[in-house]
Amino acid sequence: MVTLKTTVPESASGKAFNFLAICFLLSGATGLIYEVVWARMLGLVFGATTIAISAVLAAFMGGLALGSALAAKLAARIRRPLRTYALIEMFIGLYALIVSALFRAADSAYAAIWQSFHPGFYGFAFLRFVLATIVLIVPTALMGATLPAIVLAVRQLGDSKASAVARLYSFNLTGAIAGTIAAGFLLLPYLGVRVTTQVAALANLSIGIAVLIFDSRRTRPPTRVEPENTRESFEAAAIVNQAGPSRFWFACAFASGFVSTLAQLFWSRVLAMIIGSSTYAFTIVLALFLIGLSLGSWIVSAKAGSNLIRLRRSIMFVQLATALSILVSLRITNSVPSWLIQIAFRFGVNSWTGLLAIQIVAAATLILLPAILMGMTMPIVLVWAGRATNTSVGKRGANSVGLSYAINTIGAIAGALIAAFILLS
Repeated sequence: MVTLKTTVPESASGKAFNFLAICFLLSGATGLIYEVVWARMLGLVFGATTIAISAVLAAFMGGLALGSALAAKLAARIRRPLRTYALIEMFIGLYALIVSALFRAADSAYAAIWQSFHPGFYGFAFLRFVLATIVLIVPTALMGATLPAIVLAVRQLGDSKASAVARLYSFNLTGAIAGTIAAGFLLLPYLGVRVTTQVAALANLSIGIAVLIFDSRRTRPPTRVEPENTRESFEAAAIVNQAGPSRFWFACAFASGFVSTLAQLFWSRVLAMIIGSSTYAFTIVLALFLIGLSLGSWIVSAKAGSNLIRLRRSIMFVQLATALSILVSLRITNSVPSWLIQIAFRFGVNSWTGLLAIQIVAAATLILLPAILMGMTMPIVLVWAGRATNTSVGKRGANSVGLSYAINTIGAIAGALIAAFILLS
């Protein structure tokens, strides 16, 4: 059998990857800016209770899962993934500009339903979830579709390394950290909600335009016919299609999303009682959590190989270490308030900056190590999913990446709902 393959110079492939990695980093920053802004908007509409926050988070994650799953399903039909990715970024930016108007409409609908039906406690929670989902489903679905699209683009540009997927994920998380900190400490306090949204939307539009220009100017690589490596294709098919291994890795992706979201909501609840529930406190928790996830992801992308046995051993070690770190975090939680008081008195803290620094130290003590370990799980899964991109079934690899991300996000939704209605209610 023969197959069509493209030849791309290694230096050109590396430059293209770096360009797309920067775009994906900026995309991660805008995504978290939106999350912080939209959480603040919906907090004003629905209140700042745990159920309201969990409903918003579940709606946000639901959109990501839907977009990732749809992109994975349609991967084989995407002929120009660079253009697809660019259009997705531009649509996200344009939609973000009308979200505030949609939230006002949701507020009016919320009041009208209350006056007509007077729903109970769980009825209120379900109503919040439905309204938040209606508003957020389009932009979050588009955000969820960006990872499968950019994986296809990188594959088409010639970077067939399985670790490239984990590296892209790491860049996106790094951008998310920057976006969280910028939104919570700079943009919202000094520019307000409207201008912050406009800045993020402009960034999305700029990303889309830059990628479209790059796609139009790049030289199309020559196509040549080569004998297909039968053994390589067989191994790729086995990686993607064997039910047993796939179920194992998808279960790991689900567990990663479930535990991560559950832990994030738990820490947000606990630290709100310790350091307060202001926008700064929310930003501290979210930023530290993302920093941990990003560090874990970078460790995996730098160290992990594509050997299946080593990947299994790595994920087993990571899961055991994560469980142990969470138990230690729970053990020391009750001691954190007294530590804060002792540190404040010992160093004579009497300013807002000093108090903020102590709050960061307290939150980092509980969050950072478990978050680093949690951040290792999904990149290991993505390395497994990205192995198929080394072969002629690269679109199947993108399909596995998209499904893994979607299942991870479904796990996050389950974690948010269980935390809201059972564990933290």
